[in-house]
Amino acid sequence: MRQIALAVALLAGPALGQDATITPGNTLTEPPAAWLGEAPHLVMMGTLGGRPLDVQYLDMTAAEGVAAFEGKREYLPGEGGAWRYGDFEVALQAVIDGIEKSFEIEIENADFTLHPLPATFALQDVNFPEGALAFLEVEVEWETAAATVNDELIGWTGTLTMSLDQGTPDAEGLVPDGLIGGYLVAESGADSIVVSFTVPVVEYEKDE
Repeated sequence: MRQIALAVALLAGPALGQDATITPGNTLTEPPAAWLGEAPHLVMMGTLGGRPLDVQYLDMTAAEGVAAFEGKREYLPGEGGAWRYGDFEVALQAVIDGIEKSFEIEIENADFTLHPLPATFALQDVNFPEGALAFLEVEVEWETAAATVNDELIGWTGTLTMSLDQGTPDAEGLVPDGLIGGYLVAESGADSIVVSFTVPVVEYEKDE
């Protein structure tokens, strides 16, 4: 019921204006109710920083205007020289309605490898939480003649369901490639978003 109520709230959101981000040729008329599958894609619907958002790249192989769509894993020091998989990022850079825009979703947990997939995490406002909890930050950035947008949005509640996290480990057991996929339903203050993503991973980072 929570997801249905949030979807209704998104569709009844603020009137669209010049601050709206809407990709051309959108086909979905309401936010997805579940993860949209393993093919690389990004759907983000709702509001960010009070700005209406309707980004629909259902097939990245056919997406127009996308300069980059990349994932990254981050590893944290663990016990005995081991590494903990504590963070992943989903980053999009695209020209939308003639404006170069970037979006970054960053999600943290004490160690994602401890959670067999599919796994559901409750969003809360503590970095690198243990157990079935996660921290979400969303960053948006672009510039127009009228304004500069550079927001880091935190304080999210809701749920993340991770459905896919695959790749080939290196000699240290760290994974620089593969795919990460999942589904987010989140809200923070007046903002609310529904996101489905499957992103190709291009690198990892060690937080030493």
